[in-house]
Amino acid sequence: MAFRAIFIFLFFHLGQTAFGQTVEWGNPQKIKQKNLFSQLVGESPAGIFVLRARNTDFSSDVILEKYKSNLALELSVPAPITINGNIERVLLVNNELHIFISAKNTQTGNIDILDQKVDANLKAAGMPNVICSFPAALFVEKRKIQIKTSANKKQVLIQFLTKSAANGDCKLNLFAYNEFVQQQFGKQFTLNEQVEDVFITNFEIDNTGNAFVLIDFPSKKTISKIDNRDFFLYAYYPSEDKMLAYELGNENLFIEELGMCVNNFNQTVSVVGFYSEGNQTSVNGYFMERFSISKRSTDEKFASILDANIIQKITGGKVEIKNPDLRNFYIRKVLPRSDGGLFLLAEKYTRVEQRFNYYINNMPQEGVRVTYNYDEVGLLSINKEGSIHFGDLLRKRQSSIGDGGYISGIATLATQDNIYVLYNSELDKDGNINAHSVNYQGKTDEKIAVKSSNFSVALVPSDCKQTGPNTLLCSTIRDKQFTLMRITF
Repeated sequence: MAFRAIFIFLFFHLGQTAFGQTVEWGNPQKIKQKNLFSQLVGESPAGIFVLRARNTDFSSDVILEKYKSNLALELSVPAPITINGNIERVLLVNNELHIFISAKNTQTGNIDILDQKVDANLKAAGMPNVICSFPAALFVEKRKIQIKTSANKKQVLIQFLTKSAANGDCKLNLFAYNEFVQQQFGKQFTLNEQVEDVFITNFEIDNTGNAFVLIDFPSKKTISKIDNRDFFLYAYYPSEDKMLAYELGNENLFIEELGMCVNNFNQTVSVVGFYSEGNQTSVNGYFMERFSISKRSTDEKFASILDANIIQKITGGKVEIKNPDLRNFYIRKVLPRSDGGLFLLAEKYTRVEQRFNYYINNMPQEGVRVTYNYDEVGLLSINKEGSIHFGDLLRKRQSSIGDGGYISGIATLATQDNIYVLYNSELDKDGNINAHSVNYQGKTDEKIAVKSSNFSVALVPSDCKQTGPNTLLCSTIRDKQFTLMRITF
């Protein structure tokens, strides 16, 4: 395979090269406090689907909207559910809209997960169908029921934790469904850990229905790190009814951050992350482990301290002044390369709480001011054997107070030849939407993607979806109004 093909990513390998960008706008809508937040569900031949709600969990009082392909609003209705429950997720499955709901069944004492299909007119298509059920007494209320689709949108995976009725041990529940939302398997695995000790970083389902869970528990090893944890990749293969657990790292690595991606093109799943070594405090190492789905085995296992020049480049630090490291860098995206390598984007993020005193009617009160800082983005291209291909840095400074970082952060678009990283250049004034691009050779470019000239505009990075080989669909705040935007490179 030609070297040029390194950045031909799994789902977009038929895309054409784009040398510029075009921007399309929908009609601005006045933002109402009761449906302030938006969530892009996706795009199908029937249209574009968006959720609107008063908070970020989108579990109740949800407005469902449909837009035409030209981004014009066509329909806006309350989500068509007829039962008293919580919306867990709204997804496009094989180009059809499905609302997944959890509800307490008063007759059985169980929690039912139901699927409500929705037609192109945003009306309920038939009655909701119970697709999963489990005892309510064993459910852990603080843990979410998580649902996602495979890359081709034809597999659905539901993941949640319950506890054992006997001893309270944690149980991992995995339920998978095909493109018609018919169950393919429903499995429960005992983890021999207390629920509060179990943490799941990510879970995925590939295009053939295999399930993968990135999970960690308190370490069983006796070392000086108080909060050391053991990390595993759990892989369930339904054709063999087999669950395999791959331990990540080794006893000398203190894993600080990690991510995962499935490569449906070459049938592998990769885990990548940052670590500190032994009793050191500097987060200056990285690891990459790749597992063959077809062989059910480890393909590659690599760990190394990052070269000082690479760390300096991807963090923006100056070696002669301080020892830069990857502490406070969080992996935002892991993209598979067609050759078995991967590309990751990690953003520096800190959250600062400041307490202050004030008086109401001469009575002292205490308040908390939370500042959200989203700073540099480090980009790393990693070869299939684990070595560094190149590193890159996107310099930015984003700081806001009390908004949860709503318009901070990054959105990504992977095309055949480039990865584009979009972000708001300035939050405290009418800034632009900038695009930082890097190609398969490591050549970078920085330009204004959308200029604030006759209007102010801010991207909502957490609410963007790639809908084509070169196309990103985005929510924006344009002149203080919610507006859909489509940008094509």
